Amino acid sequence: MTQQRTGTTQHLVYSSLRSSILSLNLVPGTVISENDISLRFKVSRTPVREAFITLSKEALLKVIPQKGSVVSHIDFNRVNQELFLRANLESAALKQFVQNYNPSRLAELDKYLELQAELVGTKKFEKFLQYDDQFHHVFFEGQNVAWEAMENMCGHYHRIRLLTIWLQDIVKDLVKEHKQLYQAVKKRDSAKALELLESHVHKLNTEEAMLIKLFPDFFADTTEVSHVMDFGGLKI
Repeated sequence: MTQQRTGTTQHLVYSSLRSSILSLNLVPGTVISENDISLRFKVSRTPVREAFITLSKEALLKVIPQKGSVVSHIDFNRVNQELFLRANLESAALKQFVQNYNPSRLAELDKYLELQAELVGTKKFEKFLQYDDQFHHVFFEGQNVAWEAMENMCGHYHRIRLLTIWLQDIVKDLVKEHKQLYQAVKKRDSAKALELLESHVHKLNTEEAMLIKLFPDFFADTTEVSHVMDFGGLKI
């Protein structure tokens, strides 16, 4: 029972911190400490330390000597590697999905398309990305390990996606691209579907200079640690 409670607590701390990092409620460069987090969650430091270790492995936290743990700055080299991982894993999953065509899954894709379309013009960008991910998740039928690997290792790319949508408000365009991809899958046109996916995924690999100029403190090698802990919208 003690191990079960510890595991549950660790997951709560981990998932809450990870969510806040990916949503930019905890911005890059924010200093956090095991002691502060344990007090915030009213738990011992053991599950907090384990959560920190997991987030460090995902490159979302960085340990800096004499300063403690810091929310990782967005690293464009890391973004490009994560983009490579996603593009290759999803292309393989999509190809298999079309080959093993199951008409019943079209309803699920259509559902997420409708949910995304409802958010156009609402500025609910985090919710839109959630439905975006769920739409793409459908293609990973029977490939949960690949999906989890992509999800766990693409935190820098996720933050770039969110920043890009904030700045350019391109949700309407993304919905249009999803609909085109949906139609290609429906027609079992594997070549067209893969072509559309390639264009769609790489479209979010936005210009570095623009983002660095607008958010200089968010990116690696552009700033020293400057933020104090701000939990923002962190849910506990």
